[in-house]
Amino acid sequence: MSRNQARINALLRKSLFGELLDTQFYLFSVRSKHKGNVTNLQALFANDEALTTCSEYFGSLLSEKKLDDPAVVEFQDYHACEGGISLDEYGYESDSDLDEEEETDETVQDNEKSAEVSAERVCRTASVKDFATKGVQRIIPSRRVLITDTAFNTWQALLDYMYTDEIIFAPLRSQVGGTLKTARRRGLDEALPCSPKSMYRLACKIKHDKLQAKALAAIRSSLTEHNVLQELSSSLTSRFPAILEMEIEILFQNIVTPTIMKDFPTLIQRIAGANLPHGADILTKLHERMLRQHYPRILSPAPASENEISKCNSSPLSGPFKFNWEEPRAPVTVTFT
Repeated sequence: MSRNQARINALLRKSLFGELLDTQFYLFSVRSKHKGNVTNLQALFANDEALTTCSEYFGSLLSEKKLDDPAVVEFQDYHACEGGISLDEYGYESDSDLDEEEETDETVQDNEKSAEVSAERVCRTASVKDFATKGVQRIIPSRRVLITDTAFNTWQALLDYMYTDEIIFAPLRSQVGGTLKTARRRGLDEALPCSPKSMYRLACKIKHDKLQAKALAAIRSSLTEHNVLQELSSSLTSRFPAILEMEIEILFQNIVTPTIMKDFPTLIQRIAGANLPHGADILTKLHERMLRQHYPRILSPAPASENEISKCNSSPLSGPFKFNWEEPRAPVTVTFT
């Protein structure tokens, strides 16, 4: 019997006695650009044993009585973050696993009326949600945890992976026709597609090397001459050196393609205008890649032989590179008769 099948059998046996669900995770699922925040909490229910057996992060998280991570908080009857938090607090404004709030006619009215409508909606939503969660608590007594820095869809894909060892990555939004809304319309019998960039960020946080490698590979397979410059400009690239290195490599491989030749000056203008916080890193890494391609001995000089070292040590020249020093030849004397 495989490890996954044994885990599934254990979970099914627990379900017979109502011991299947130990922790409720609450996460935001919607981004509101005009309000500048993330909203719409949704819940996921998990079995602690299934998570702790395959992840050190969850083993530590679920065993702590007091949570140390500021982005993970105990969620009792009410929490200040319940109505939503700003995109700055969330920490990843361009998260592709957040759904976009659909604008209606009300959202484009004058500020005063829009604020009144928003307040009414919040009150109505909170009362319904409060009733629903209290009802769930009476049926399923479990720990409630609020995650404030990860999207609902990303966390769902993570828990799904912990349970089944399967994961599906959606196309990057920078790809032609790359959308997540269509990809997410699946049944519960299929794994939920998630953004590889969002999952890479989460995998780095929980220190899950295998999942991190899978997400990085998915990002790489999605990079082409048509979107690598856009991805180089993303906020995620500025935070993770491994992604920057990978994107520089793809850029270098496509440096003479028509698309790159046309759009590269725009990237340089953004860097020169201080519009990219990691612009200097992009240019530095690109320069290093050029040196590795055209001047490999400068960056990685071959080890010098003992004879060469002796010659270098006896010469007036010094430095990190090898120099073959030769004694000057004796002057040639010419006699005229």
